[in-house]
Amino acid sequence: MRTIYWRRCSLSSIIFSILLTCIIFLTLLFYIKHIIIMSIIYNTSINDHDFKQNSLIQSSSIPPQYLLIPYREFVLRTSISCHTFKLIEPKKNLFQFHPKYSPYLHGIFPFIIPYLNITFDDIENFYTKILIKNQNQTDNIIHQTSFASNITFKNIPYRYENEMWYPIEVISAQRTAILVPLQGRDYNAKVFLLNIHAFARRQLLTYTIILIEQVKPSNSRFNKGRLYNAGVRYIEQQSLNITCLILHDVDLIPENDENLYTCELQHPKHTTIRIRQLNNTRNNYMRYYEFLIGGVLLLTFDMYKKINGFSNLYWGWGGEDDDLSLRFIQQRMCVIRPKYELAIYVALPHPKGQANGARFNLLTWSTIRLNADGYKQIDSMIHFVNIRKISTVTHLKIDVNADNSLYKPPLMKNFQSTYNTIYNNITTIGKTETTTTSTFLKTTSF
Repeated sequence: MRTIYWRRCSLSSIIFSILLTCIIFLTLLFYIKHIIIMSIIYNTSINDHDFKQNSLIQSSSIPPQYLLIPYREFVLRTSISCHTFKLIEPKKNLFQFHPKYSPYLHGIFPFIIPYLNITFDDIENFYTKILIKNQNQTDNIIHQTSFASNITFKNIPYRYENEMWYPIEVISAQRTAILVPLQGRDYNAKVFLLNIHAFARRQLLTYTIILIEQVKPSNSRFNKGRLYNAGVRYIEQQSLNITCLILHDVDLIPENDENLYTCELQHPKHTTIRIRQLNNTRNNYMRYYEFLIGGVLLLTFDMYKKINGFSNLYWGWGGEDDDLSLRFIQQRMCVIRPKYELAIYVALPHPKGQANGARFNLLTWSTIRLNADGYKQIDSMIHFVNIRKISTVTHLKIDVNADNSLYKPPLMKNFQSTYNTIYNNITTIGKTETTTTSTFLKTTSF
């Protein structure tokens, strides 16, 4: 009996040991595969030999419509916000002035919706003549004009010199360029321009405003990425010594002047947290998903160059902002946001652009193109058709398809032969051979 008992115990121990070994082995195997995938996604150290042997990327033709998870699920579950950060807390210094100390901040910004007959010359006349007449008056004056009534903007002392507006009372800590891409949308541009000058002056910014309009090809869909890249290239060529770039949608007007238009030195700043339509009340704001960084984004030149700017490949509505978010993630950059109650905007009505049906295919390969598709490649793709400079705006008219044949995006069929030099930029994994144990799901449309 004792012998039988010990044999039973021995058999149980053996079975238990085998099960435990299997569990440990499977756990270790899963962990190794997880580390390999995460190494590729986040560009951490990985042995080149292991990378080549990894079954997840052995396929020579990875279908671009596949991601590790559905893209919609990815963006809805992924936050690009910085979990821990410290905002700049500058001391009051009139020679390195920070907008938080501006005496002209009053919270709610009284934006103006002008008549349809407003012209760019009207705006120029308003800021260079009408306000200057009342330069010494500090109280609100209600202006009645041919293009708008009941304008209550303060008469804040400013001067214009070398394409920049300067506050007379202080020296701003930053030199700011507000870049606004558009195609058509002439009335939206005028409404924006009339209001953003008053908003910037409340914060005593040193600033310039640049409209970047796509005029050619005439029948082409909107390419916001090329326009932003063209605008940044123009600034660099003009040697304006800009230290803060503000990428701003033309249809958004800020509603609180304590939403400070200043760049942070360590992180990009996204200020478009809540938006309401013009015909909605102030209690009817919409909040967008955390991954979104469209609308209004503030970043330095160095940050823009680090991610190689925007992709040049997105035609039509949608995708280019998410592509930029993926570039931030690839470069280990997170985004900070102002207080919830301050980052509010009103959206001007406008016709919706044609959706970009190819955006999901492009997003699948976003960061593998990072160094080959962006700001550094813009020169061969754009041509400045016309540049108009007046004090209130620099208006660039751009042909976004000039010499387009000079630029050829990398073909996916050649991926296998070129990945040795660019694999560190991969952040999305395509569908693999059926022998792999991972499950891949097809991307879904919004």
